[in-house]
Amino acid sequence: MNKIFYSHAIIPLLLFTITVIGLNLYNLDIPIADYLYRAEGAEWQLKDHWLTEDVIHKGGRIFVGVLLIITLSTLALSFFIKKIAAYRLGIIYIICATLSSLIIVSFLKNATHIPCPWNYTRYGGEHIYIPLFDVIWGSSSVRCFPSGHASGGYAWVCLYFFCLAYAPTLRFKALITSLVLGATFGIAQQLRGAHFLSHDVWTLCLCWYTSLFYYWLLLKKKNQSFDLLRQPAQASVEPPS
Repeated sequence: MNKIFYSHAIIPLLLFTITVIGLNLYNLDIPIADYLYRAEGAEWQLKDHWLTEDVIHKGGRIFVGVLLIITLSTLALSFFIKKIAAYRLGIIYIICATLSSLIIVSFLKNATHIPCPWNYTRYGGEHIYIPLFDVIWGSSSVRCFPSGHASGGYAWVCLYFFCLAYAPTLRFKALITSLVLGATFGIAQQLRGAHFLSHDVWTLCLCWYTSLFYYWLLLKKKNQSFDLLRQPAQASVEPPS
């Protein structure tokens, strides 16, 4: 089996599966949410806080929108600037991966019927808590799964694959940056009572495999394939100037 495919598809899937099974088997969402709820005085005091709501939630949406506008603008410039043109396929990849990740998470959020923590009677809401897999295709009008806001950060894990194709030495910096952004969005939402930890784990998985799919679909065809890291002498692939 291809080494890079194994490390980017199989191993993450195993880690994701173990994490999800662990969260579900031991119902870890509840003690984590319980701790946050108690720490905020048995109410979601950070639900409308200026930092979590105004800066990270509302401001985060604007930030992601700006990033998408910059990416689209860069694609337009690639038709006029030769140096940027060398990265055009990669820019198209970023646009496809990020937008698809956001759309997929949004679609699932509207298709599933998972309440937010603040919807449960345990945390002052009206719904009786039911484990994730027992209610996912229910009839509730609330829709809080997966985590839409966290997807705005995790969608950018595609930058890891972009760097894998164009500048491999930067790939882990890109990965860490996108993970930190997604975790910041996700933790802020957990502090507001909007999501459980498992919601964010599923969101990260969806964004990762969406990015991986588009990497295979688009960038692999430029001979910047899953075999790239198996050739140390070609560890840095720079587009022509």
